[in-house]
Amino acid sequence: MLTAAPGETEAKIIEDILKHSEGQGISLAGELSLKELAALSAKAKIFIGVDSAPMHIAAAMDTPVVALFGPSGERHWGPWPNGLPPISPHRVVSSNHHPCRPCGLDGCGGGKVSDCLVQLPPNRVIETARTLLNIEAVV
Repeated sequence: MLTAAPGETEAKIIEDILKHSEGQGISLAGELSLKELAALSAKAKIFIGVDSAPMHIAAAMDTPVVALFGPSGERHWGPWPNGLPPISPHRVVSSNHHPCRPCGLDGCGGGKVSDCLVQLPPNRVIETARTLLNIEAVV
């Protein structure tokens, strides 16, 4: 399931993800209220996304989170553990190759694109998700 805010930019991103995915994805982009997003998050096996309100909603619903961080700092804005043990596991994936992060800027050089976020290796995200789900890598 893919979710996003309403809007052309988000719809294009979701369309690109679905086009490049091997499985059958379902887009709910622009269709969910916050309550509906919380209900969906509570039923999900895992949440993968950027530092955003949906990431915090998933963490609050005890859904394991893989949070992608770029210009914002995970020490301040990372997913909080929710409740008493057992606590849902959460992992942060961020760049080790950009000494400027976390810079807090809205893109590198005023360009609205953060290199430290868009250059994260997809295989790192996938392996982090597999670890949380206890799935062996397919060789």
